[in-house]
Amino acid sequence: MLRVVLVSAIALVLTACASTQAVAPRTEIINRPPLETAAKAELGDTIVEKGRVTTHDGLFLKNTITWGDGFLLKKFTISPGKLRARQSDANYTYFYSDKMTVYDALLGTSPYAAGGLCVKTTDPTYIRGFFVTGKCNNNFKPAPQVERTRVVDVDAPNFRQELIYNGRSGDTVKFLYREFSGDYARPPFSQDVQYDLKDGNVIGFKGARIEISAATNTSLSYRVLSTFPDPVQ
Repeated sequence: MLRVVLVSAIALVLTACASTQAVAPRTEIINRPPLETAAKAELGDTIVEKGRVTTHDGLFLKNTITWGDGFLLKKFTISPGKLRARQSDANYTYFYSDKMTVYDALLGTSPYAAGGLCVKTTDPTYIRGFFVTGKCNNNFKPAPQVERTRVVDVDAPNFRQELIYNGRSGDTVKFLYREFSGDYARPPFSQDVQYDLKDGNVIGFKGARIEISAATNTSLSYRVLSTFPDPVQ
């Protein structure tokens, strides 16, 4: 009898696993603004951006939530941060947390990488917690405060370049160049550049060409004549 029950339980687990599938990432080509189009930027805005970024659907959790008391039941805690969509089935999408822990009165606290939040496909307001993919039925307290976001795939060959307006001093206009590669959590490469408008109103950097119509210490009017080269495949 015990063997029959065990076999049935294993079959149920395998059935649940088989019904889920991986959530595919999305690769976005960034190339803005459009060429030869009048544009305006404020101090600190990105005026040229180019790159390729692979991202996943995600949730940004704003508050700390818990389930269980740690004595009669194990206590699960999910701290604020981004949760990445990894699995889905016919009814739910499963967003895994890398900031989830489980507390046991005997064993203490340890990381828990197999759970997170799940959202009903037909009702985005229906949000529950899960400890095993395929079972979306745990109420965490307080209610999760979330918003939709994108999570960068740090294992993909991501690359992005941007030129930021840093203001004007006399006839000199200043910019900050930033370059992100691979893991976006790492500090980007950056370089300060500046140009003397007395030498002309078309500036260039790393293949990009920008025609400046007007520049003050708070705003910039410009057109992008050519952008950065396409990222290497």
